[in-house]
Amino acid sequence: MEEPVGKKWKILLADDNRDVNEAVKETLVEYGFDVVQAFDGEEAFDLYCREKPDLAFLDYLMPKMDGIDVLEEIRTVDPDALVVLITGEGTEEIAVKAMKAGAADYITKPFSVPYLVHIANKLIRDHEMHLDNIRLKTRGDAYKDYLVTITETMGEAVLTIDAKGTIQFMNSMARKLWGTLEEMKNKPVDVLIPDPSVDVFTDIRGAYSNGSDYFQNEYAFRKADGGIFSGLLSASFLKSEKYAGSIVLVIRDLTDIEMMRRQVINAEKLASLGKVVEGVAHEIRNSLTSLGGFSRRLSKSVGAESAEKVYVDYIIDDVKRLETMIMDIEEYVNYTKIHRPNFSMTNIEDIVDEALIKTFGSGKFSQVAYEVGVPQGLEEIYADHDYLVEAFWHLFVNACESMDGKGSLTVNVSLHPHYIIVDVVDTGKGIPSEEIKDIFNPFYTSKARGAGLGLSKVYMIIEEHGGFITVNSSVNKGTRMRVFLSRKRMLKVHGAQDA
Repeated sequence: MEEPVGKKWKILLADDNRDVNEAVKETLVEYGFDVVQAFDGEEAFDLYCREKPDLAFLDYLMPKMDGIDVLEEIRTVDPDALVVLITGEGTEEIAVKAMKAGAADYITKPFSVPYLVHIANKLIRDHEMHLDNIRLKTRGDAYKDYLVTITETMGEAVLTIDAKGTIQFMNSMARKLWGTLEEMKNKPVDVLIPDPSVDVFTDIRGAYSNGSDYFQNEYAFRKADGGIFSGLLSASFLKSEKYAGSIVLVIRDLTDIEMMRRQVINAEKLASLGKVVEGVAHEIRNSLTSLGGFSRRLSKSVGAESAEKVYVDYIIDDVKRLETMIMDIEEYVNYTKIHRPNFSMTNIEDIVDEALIKTFGSGKFSQVAYEVGVPQGLEEIYADHDYLVEAFWHLFVNACESMDGKGSLTVNVSLHPHYIIVDVVDTGKGIPSEEIKDIFNPFYTSKARGAGLGLSKVYMIIEEHGGFITVNSSVNKGTRMRVFLSRKRMLKVHGAQDA
């Protein structure tokens, strides 16, 4: 015979027949139950409210309140109450009424006491298991809410993708970067990456196929407003059977870190450059002055047609080139120190026109034909007018020099949902693919003269305007410099200034 284990279960026994009530109580106590007795309906209900038994046996026919009425009253104060109705009639109608009222079971008289003990053990154990499941579910739901709250308040973007690589969940930071879940759900995760040659999902799956459950790498991400930012992506595979193949992505915006890193690198470069300039100014300038002065005197003292004249002129040219380079370096260092953009609303068409006048006004590139395309009614942008003129002037001059002063320059302005795009296209000698990554670095140049600082200034100015530059070039066919200037960022900044 089964006996309660551990906790001593309490049973309410309600029957107006005292002999039956006492006999059943003795048996239940013998099998380890704690029993409280009631002999009418009202007493049964009051006792249930005071004692909170694990199980109640209610006789169907009792004075004051019958078993069904007591059951209904009990269920109003305890919806989870475990009640068994005992009936001497055993009709189907009573059984239906009992079950509709919320009885866990019903038994008919006469019954065997061992069967009653078996029913009590089974019902109480099943009921406690049910309540435990409810508690576990409630605890699980609370923990889920806790995790969702943490996820929603994280400073990083959190997404989940399914086994096909499509987006299924986004936290608040992810929604802030890429839009609502309704807009993004079931889209491939690679829509977050602007570079079509990059396949994030393949990278993650590749790591998984190599035995790793964790993947981390830096990528350039595109925001919903078109802005580009550098982000650290961390990916982990979910091990739950329900979510087999799903992957959690955490993306940390590295913009601030990247900016600080660049600032540190630039500061180190400038510090080193400053020392170099000081050394150059002190050690070389005097020597150049002497070399230039003496070589000019020497040039006057030799015959105009002599070989010595040719050699001296070479020296004079090299001295001039070195003097110009030193001046360029000094000017660049001073520029980076005092460079402070002054933003206001300005017109990109005016900027392009002024840069073209500055480029072609001297007549130096008179054999270069140029063509400009600007759409009608172009919106103003929030920018430093003078610095953007300087940036495009450097791009135009660089394009003309790449054509050796003879060729065709095309400048096209176009609108993208998130950018104003300015294409600068030349028919020059082009840039080898392995050199493109270096062209914006200070002092990188393929020219015989100059310090290679023009494109470095361009990069700095465009970046300050929330934009970026892409380069497409083919050797001996020409180059396209594409400048992206963020439209939405500029409007937001301008609105904040007005406010």
